[in-house]
Amino acid sequence: MNPMIEKMTTRHAIRRFQNRQVEEEALQEILTAGLYAPSAGNNQYSRIVVCQDPDVNLKLGKLSRYMQFKGQDPAKTARSISADQPSIQDDFTILDGFYGAPTVLTIFTRPGQYAHDDAAMIAENIMLAAHFLGVASCYIGRTGEVFATEYGMEKRRAWGVPEDMVPVCNVLLGYREGPEPHAKPRKEGRIIRVRK
Repeated sequence: MNPMIEKMTTRHAIRRFQNRQVEEEALQEILTAGLYAPSAGNNQYSRIVVCQDPDVNLKLGKLSRYMQFKGQDPAKTARSISADQPSIQDDFTILDGFYGAPTVLTIFTRPGQYAHDDAAMIAENIMLAAHFLGVASCYIGRTGEVFATEYGMEKRRAWGVPEDMVPVCNVLLGYREGPEPHAKPRKEGRIIRVRK
């Protein structure tokens, strides 16, 4: 197997982070990878907000957790995600939907048909680059709902994000706490080949 592809097969979503910040040189390389992601029509109309303020990340993380359940009983709505790296759906005592990650990226793109496509490509480049550099990551949705709150709107204004952009996702970055998660087998039958 090609070494790069082999490395891609060992990336995991990480939700337990050490209490230390991502090294600046690694962070800059990771962000560069995000900037080189494809975008529809090569529009490059996106912003990656890099937040390393623990107070802000905690407040946004708590909002993210709330948006997952929206006041419902988690025991009745949650589904199991990971025993190795528990999510807010596995462990209801986790109140921070950003899991204490020291660096939280928020990806904003132009609104419209390709907003999620553009953001997903940026996020994937970031997560793969992070993994190649020994930095753990986790993709988080619910971002649009978080930034529709009063606090979320206040933060995006303070960050200077253009008003016509939409928040699509977060990527958590940090160094993994504890052992590497075990590899989960791939489900069969997910590739359909069509030949003449």
